[in-house]
Amino acid sequence: MTAKQRKWLALGGALLLLAGVKFGLIYYWYGQRQPVKPQPLACGAGQLSCALPGGGAWRFVSAPVHGKPFEIRLQGVVARETPQVEFNMADMDMGFNRYTFVRDGADWKATVTLPLCVSGSRDWLATLSLDGKRYLLPFSAR
Repeated sequence: MTAKQRKWLALGGALLLLAGVKFGLIYYWYGQRQPVKPQPLACGAGQLSCALPGGGAWRFVSAPVHGKPFEIRLQGVVARETPQVEFNMADMDMGFNRYTFVRDGADWKATVTLPLCVSGSRDWLATLSLDGKRYLLPFSAR
């Protein structure tokens, strides 16, 4: 084996070792992350408002409707991080439906448009992410 071949062999071995360390660290990092399970909110079906743990309220400004924009407000909520809400159905992944709230005076608001479901289902699950905690709110759209 020539000196040039040994150099390439050493370089290849070093790159493989580096890739192995990188994938090992990524595997370790993902293994340490524990997903935060959402805490269900005790709200009645059809209610336009719901109290949040720790104070504040979630409120639909108008009843949620498929295919039409509607507004959600978080009132009395003090958040260090910008709140987000994600929408899915209980037995069906509806793709990427995540919305970020924006500050509106003392409140937070998000304008949401739910996609139409081909199955005709109207039952949704909203997952609110608020300062590292997650809350699950089931609701129905018209």
